[in-house]
Amino acid sequence: MELLRVSDAAKLLRLSVNKTYSLIRQGIIPHTRIGGSIRIVKEELETFLKKGGERQ
Repeated sequence: MELLRVSDAAKLLRLSVNKTYSLIRQGIIPHTRIGGSIRIVKEELETFLKKGGERQ
């Protein structure tokens, strides 16, 4: 399980870091919190993208 920082996920998504945080706050991008940090499981992000960016 590979954890990504928001900035790394933003690069993969070709979005700005601010837009990525916005999508996280809206519950659109799957994420987890570790301590005070937001992390994104790479495999979950890839699955999310394969489904066309739709949350279940």
